[in-house]
Amino acid sequence: MKTLKWSSFVVFFLCVLSSCTKSTNNEIELSTAARVGTGGNGIGNTVHPDPINPGLSVTFNPSPAVENQTAIVTGGFDGTTAVPDCGKLQLFQKINGDWIKVSDADVTSTIHHVAFEFTPTVVGEDAYEFRVHFISAGCTGFSQVFSGSFFLDVVTACHGLSITGTASAVPAAEFGFYLFTVNYTVNTCGVQYTHLKTQGGLTAFSNQVQVITPDYEKWQVGNSTHPNTIIKWEETTSLPGHSKTYTAKFKKAWSGSSPVQITGQWSVSADVNGTESAVATFAPIYYK
Repeated sequence: MKTLKWSSFVVFFLCVLSSCTKSTNNEIELSTAARVGTGGNGIGNTVHPDPINPGLSVTFNPSPAVENQTAIVTGGFDGTTAVPDCGKLQLFQKINGDWIKVSDADVTSTIHHVAFEFTPTVVGEDAYEFRVHFISAGCTGFSQVFSGSFFLDVVTACHGLSITGTASAVPAAEFGFYLFTVNYTVNTCGVQYTHLKTQGGLTAFSNQVQVITPDYEKWQVGNSTHPNTIIKWEETTSLPGHSKTYTAKFKKAWSGSSPVQITGQWSVSADVNGTESAVATFAPIYYK
């Protein structure tokens, strides 16, 4: 009996020294997780996504702008990526080959653009060049980035429907004849229409008529031996920049000195669903 008691005591004593308590699988997994951490790379580091390059754009109002009239240039986010609520936007204009900052704005939850107002004085396509810059300082998750260039077209100021004509001439290979070119420019500034017709005629004895501007109709009227040539163009959509030039070339006898009539009266008419909205005319051209 004494021997049994002593043996039990020895077993108890050894268990205390060696920690006989059995670990469960859950305890092992918990211990492993504690040592490794929760990072996705197995060594306790959190993986952060790459910063976003926000999409940027520049818009103009009006577009095209009008000479000597106020235009507003707006730079901001184009919506193709996440939009930040922090950082700064800067608007630049290229002037004499250098990018000059013309406006800036702090980005907030309600401000996502920068604007600049100016009066254009130069007329033409791509008359002014702008770009926008996003500065991401203090704006976590976004990169600093410049947009590409955005160009502003500027047209001359105009009022209502108008048509103007010009002509030029060079001697033809055949003595006593000249090659004439006529250009008629139609401007639809402020005129509403669903159909636009530009039409006019070349005087008798005009030959070898070439209509340069496409999508036209051409026919002859009057004297069967030496008829006048009628040319017509029709449009059903808005003219780019509210303006379009129509061109025709032809050969005609001319002394090279006294004035010669080369066209009749030309006109342009606009209508909305069959109801005339505006008409403009240009007098016959006498070349000299």
